[in-house]
Amino acid sequence: MFSLKKRKKSEDTEDANYWLSIGDLMASILIIFILLFISKTLETGKELQKKETIIENFTSIKKKIIAKLKNEFNKKNIKIDIDPQTGAIKIDDKILFNTGEYTLKSEGKDYLDGFIPVYVNLLLNDKEIKNELSQIIIEGHTDNVGSYIYNMELSQKRAFEVVKYIYTEMKDFEDKSELEKYITANGRSKIKVVKNENGEVNKEKSRRVEFQFKLKEDETLKRIEETLKEGK
Repeated sequence: MFSLKKRKKSEDTEDANYWLSIGDLMASILIIFILLFISKTLETGKELQKKETIIENFTSIKKKIIAKLKNEFNKKNIKIDIDPQTGAIKIDDKILFNTGEYTLKSEGKDYLDGFIPVYVNLLLNDKEIKNELSQIIIEGHTDNVGSYIYNMELSQKRAFEVVKYIYTEMKDFEDKSELEKYITANGRSKIKVVKNENGEVNKEKSRRVEFQFKLKEDETLKRIEETLKEGK
């Protein structure tokens, strides 16, 4: 009888120890998961911080270019219409061309003679800017009068006419030959018309030639990915 009670007590003790061990194991696993979660959260925070830093550096370069463009053209007393977000400079078609034509007017050539050297010099003479520069785009735009094909042809011819003038008639300027590596001409037809607040197309503002600079966005994104991999 005593032996049975002793055996029963021993079995109860073993059961208690077993469940205590299971409880300790589960608690340990829970702690491990909590530590892993905290660690992953901290890593994610660091990765986001690194990503934000690179993006901030990228946007700061764009802001620097826009500020310098405004300053330089102001000093040269050349009026420009510059987008404060993208840095695109819009030139009304009436400055460069007659309505429906793509041959540059004499006034347009005079404007480009003053505008182009300043624009190119700023983008290609600053080492930091040049290292981040991908393209300089001359882009033709039209209003919404006429067919898509008609406006595509006109917008392309106008953009090309500007590039053609730079290399066939314009006097030599610093970085003219270097510009060949970056410059391109595109026509966008009537797909990016300018609208008034009431939603109506502003035909006069829609007819324009834009000078745009593009930075190495793809390479910037690649640097972000590489930085994130290094942090893992």
